[in-house]
Amino acid sequence: MTTRELKDAGDALLAAGHGWDARAAALSARSPESARRVAEVTRGGPPRRDEEKPHAAGSADLGIPSGCGGLLDELRRGRLRELSFVEFTTDGLHMIRVTVGEAGIPLQNDAESITWRFAVPAFDSDEDVRRFQLAGGIGTLPPVDRREFDTAVLEWLRTCLPAAPDPAVVLLRPPPGWKLLERAASTARQACAPRAELHAGGADSAHGTSARRTTADAVRRLVRTLPLQADHTLLLARLDRETGAVHAESHVLFPEGFRLGPGETGTAEITVYGGPTDRDALYLPVLAGVPVADGTGAPPVSTHQIEAGALEPARLTFVLRGPGEVDLVAPPGARTLGDPTVAGVPSLIPSPRLRIDPPPPLELYFTVELSGADPAETEERLTFVRDVVGLLARRDRSGAAIRVGAVGHYDHTVYESSRAKEGILLQAPVSARPPAELAAALEGWAPARRRQDMVSSLEDALPEVARLSSGDALREVTRRACEDPGAPCVHRVVLIVARRPPAPARQIGIVPACSQGVDWQASLAHLRSHRFRVMTRADPAAGPPPADRSGRDARRYADEVWRDLGADGVFRPGVDSAEAVARSLAPPWRVQGPDCRLAFAAPLM
Repeated sequence: MTTRELKDAGDALLAAGHGWDARAAALSARSPESARRVAEVTRGGPPRRDEEKPHAAGSADLGIPSGCGGLLDELRRGRLRELSFVEFTTDGLHMIRVTVGEAGIPLQNDAESITWRFAVPAFDSDEDVRRFQLAGGIGTLPPVDRREFDTAVLEWLRTCLPAAPDPAVVLLRPPPGWKLLERAASTARQACAPRAELHAGGADSAHGTSARRTTADAVRRLVRTLPLQADHTLLLARLDRETGAVHAESHVLFPEGFRLGPGETGTAEITVYGGPTDRDALYLPVLAGVPVADGTGAPPVSTHQIEAGALEPARLTFVLRGPGEVDLVAPPGARTLGDPTVAGVPSLIPSPRLRIDPPPPLELYFTVELSGADPAETEERLTFVRDVVGLLARRDRSGAAIRVGAVGHYDHTVYESSRAKEGILLQAPVSARPPAELAAALEGWAPARRRQDMVSSLEDALPEVARLSSGDALREVTRRACEDPGAPCVHRVVLIVARRPPAPARQIGIVPACSQGVDWQASLAHLRSHRFRVMTRADPAAGPPPADRSGRDARRYADEVWRDLGADGVFRPGVDSAEAVARSLAPPWRVQGPDCRLAFAAPLM
């Protein structure tokens, strides 16, 4: 050969080496930084712009050919003891063994997956350069000996494959272009004759790692298409309203035989209810099957916790991702325990000693001062009443256990106007009714401007409460509640929501008397003699005592009256929220025995 021929052959060889390495560099590069590291070892320098386009990495979707579907069905029916899934990725050599556990739930175990650097020490220690080598790149490095590479793959297969003859193996094919990964797959075909092959796509994207997945992820997508071999149920509690006993109850979220397609999920929704008291950790165990009486016999799939107010409903949304994979995605704030067995299903089964009896009926009346310095003052009081009533309505959705009425009051006619129409003293009283109905009755209540700051017509509202509470219907409720010696009588409460005290029967200093001579103290005694607790939610005038004696006497009168009216209980605006007031007013449930930590399948009332 002439010198020129030798030079031309050398140039062609260099160009071919550069082209080979450029293809591997373009395929393996994940970022500009990784491309710069690979360019340092690429023969002939970094790829040119026309060489930078990587080869197609293949679809990332995992197809399920009929051969593999048949193997999965054989595994499910017990004809195969296990399936071994083999994949060679840029991370290393991976084998995932799949078996079927209790209740037909597939179990995955990693069978000694190792890195390429550990299997073949000749690979470079830099991850980006090692990816370049796996893509077939040679570069300026000592080449990875192909025979040593094949031997390492065979040794790993012999170590990891089950000892049984002709083990069932499924090969996840690497994406095209990765020369050494394809070589490893070819070695596996010769060594263990896979029963099926799947095109799993790349374990990560050609650029970056946003689409990165593991072999376990790929296998999980496959086994998620198996049908459920047992109902996936939610363990709940149910109250027997006749006896007060609490029993465990299983609600089927996803029935036996339910099957997802590739990439699909299933959704189930259910409303559960809180128990008789607030809890910050109600347990929601999802089981594969229905447990026996002691809580055994159904393995837990997942265990969740939610916060639940007393008697409050909670709408739950569960998502099925595959056999044994159920997530709780709503409500927000729900927690999932890392180990579903940590709660111990037998310990969650309600005790036979547990008894829950409903609270006694509640008969509640509000008196609301509707005169104020401005409409906002009155609206604050009405909003408070509506909020309390709404919370009570949520505790008694049937409207049978709690009944609420209201009386609105203003100033005396003589203080409003000498020509005021009759009836300005009181708003039309609202008789006791289910809480959900009271809000509508209050819509027509109109505020009035307060003309003086000393007293209101509260003394006229209190007798009206006594009149309302003596109705035939409420007497019947009381009679029925008291006929049963074991049943508690009706709890009766009057809650005064006002700023000014009632007027005295006779004038005291500058404090004007009731124009009709009504004695509020007699009305208060009458209510308490009929088992009413009278409580206040008042915001009287505050600040330093008035400078004049008459003003001090008026302040002293107001303080003494509010003390007497609030002897059974006092709530303070801005301190005691509507939630706290509703909780205090509602009679407590009677619970005997160990507490129930499960959510209830139906409202307690």
